[in-house]
Amino acid sequence: MAKFSLIKYLFILLNMCWVFPTWGATKLADLSLHTVMYSPLAVAFYAGVVVSLSLVAIARSHFAVNRILHALLGAAGLAILASMGDIALYVLVAILLLHIWQSDKLGQGRHIVICALCAVAATLLTVSHFWWHLPSVYVVLTLLPVFISELFLEGPRLDDRAPMESNLDSNADILGLPDRAGIREAFNEYRAREPGTAMLVMVRLEGFQQVNFHLGREFGDLLLAQSANRMKQHLQCHDIMPIAMGNDVERLAHLGGLHFVFVCSLAHQQHLHEQLCAEIIESTLKPFNVGNCIIEVSARASYVNCDEELGQFDELLTCVFLALDSSPDKTIAPYQQKMQIDRLEQQARLAELAHIDFKNELELYFQPIVRNSDGDIEYVELLLRWQHPKQGILAASKFIDDIRIAGLALPLAQYVIERAAEIALALRVEGIQMPLGINLFGPEMLHEEFIEFVDRILVEHQLMPQDIIIECPSQMFTTLDQQGVAMVARLRTMGVKLCVDGFGESPLLLAKLPKLEVDYVKLGRSLTTPNQSQGNFKAVVRGIVEMQNVQECKVICEGVESQEQLQFAQNLNAFAAQGYLFTRPLSSIGMISWLKQWRWEHPLGDSPNTSDAS
Repeated sequence: MAKFSLIKYLFILLNMCWVFPTWGATKLADLSLHTVMYSPLAVAFYAGVVVSLSLVAIARSHFAVNRILHALLGAAGLAILASMGDIALYVLVAILLLHIWQSDKLGQGRHIVICALCAVAATLLTVSHFWWHLPSVYVVLTLLPVFISELFLEGPRLDDRAPMESNLDSNADILGLPDRAGIREAFNEYRAREPGTAMLVMVRLEGFQQVNFHLGREFGDLLLAQSANRMKQHLQCHDIMPIAMGNDVERLAHLGGLHFVFVCSLAHQQHLHEQLCAEIIESTLKPFNVGNCIIEVSARASYVNCDEELGQFDELLTCVFLALDSSPDKTIAPYQQKMQIDRLEQQARLAELAHIDFKNELELYFQPIVRNSDGDIEYVELLLRWQHPKQGILAASKFIDDIRIAGLALPLAQYVIERAAEIALALRVEGIQMPLGINLFGPEMLHEEFIEFVDRILVEHQLMPQDIIIECPSQMFTTLDQQGVAMVARLRTMGVKLCVDGFGESPLLLAKLPKLEVDYVKLGRSLTTPNQSQGNFKAVVRGIVEMQNVQECKVICEGVESQEQLQFAQNLNAFAAQGYLFTRPLSSIGMISWLKQWRWEHPLGDSPNTSDAS
């Protein structure tokens, strides 16, 4: 009732806004119904009403086709008011007939009746216009009930649409490929029929996030379809498991998202799965043309023997997912049973890290960096170890990823800095001036809170900034953004020395490192181990060392375990070396006595880094 009352008052208000200006613009002597109805001001008022109601109907409509029809009706009404020609009358009647068809399709009974009555009235008024020259403005008035009736239509209910959508999802994949249920059924039948050696292969596409973000999901779906077509071209041989799809046969299934699966038999070719993975990955690397845009994506693959996990399909899928996640750096990752053990151990470590006591369970070991020029110690690197109650002493590389997952990266970095400051102060009390290097395994050093903590610790322990050397992995320097570069520069401004660890593992670092000011660069083990083809290998490594020397950056060869490797490092003109040749990592509890013993066994006239306690 409230809606009808509102419409009644609006109608009265609209008539007042129309009649009074019209009456004021005419002489009372000439006032007549025809003059009022067809004055320019009245025609403008009709146009405003048509535009307003059509816009309201468009905004209120729940269906795209209805919105289009309302827009066309409004346009036809304006064309009639503008005297564009008799063709507008025919168009208006045709649109009303389309409205009837659309309402019947949507099951809108009340709207069908209103549209039908308006269509009949519009037809009769159009005929009257041609026969008896009835003004065409009456035809326009038949549009108003159509617009107004849209306000009272109910939108589609969610519970009516849900079964339809779920039915579509369960019966067909967006790419027209078999889904998880389809390949599971085909896999069980195939293994019962052919129990020989076979591999389940999963392909994961990468690089779609930016496509969806910049171009939209529609372009992403097109790119996904093109990628699937390229993969299908390599799966035409009879050794690929067929999957029935109605009257068609597919050999590739889509698990959803960016994951595709197929099964291949190794009865005729033992390494067929590896060959197919390489071909699919290579074809995926070729640029795609989507929406007149050249797009590049990549792919990774994993595989598992179908006899693993008792041949259960869902368990095999878990295995290939685990292989991809456990080997993020590998393009093709075979599943190994050790991955399951590693995952269980990681879950156990995460549960233990939730209650870890840094002071009682973590310990710092040390290993010296020895200069090649005089055999003295440049600085001592502190290495984090976890005294695990079940697995023994664990190196940081074994649990640092778990530390990040547990959200303990920043607290751990602060603990290591504070322990390093305590050790440096203890060395100074013994008369030993020795810089200490600490490892940060990620972006912990790029936090404002961490930098302020370092500054405070140095002041509290009365240490010079040069007493601390922060070592960071090379991968971190290759991905620094502007904020990260600013944080590194701030540490340098404080006087803290920086070292790049594992240099040479990533080729991108060679271009990015000269833009950063660092004091030390550690060559990775792959570069410090003499190669059989000494000529080219040695020339490349020597070029890397010379480039860093030009940058006034001291090069350290790590992983030196033999005299041959030490000689190799010295021939490269490297500044220092580190490795088991000098000593294995030792507990920091005996660091002071070990340094004194080293000094006694390697006497120097004037050592800039070490002085006698006396």
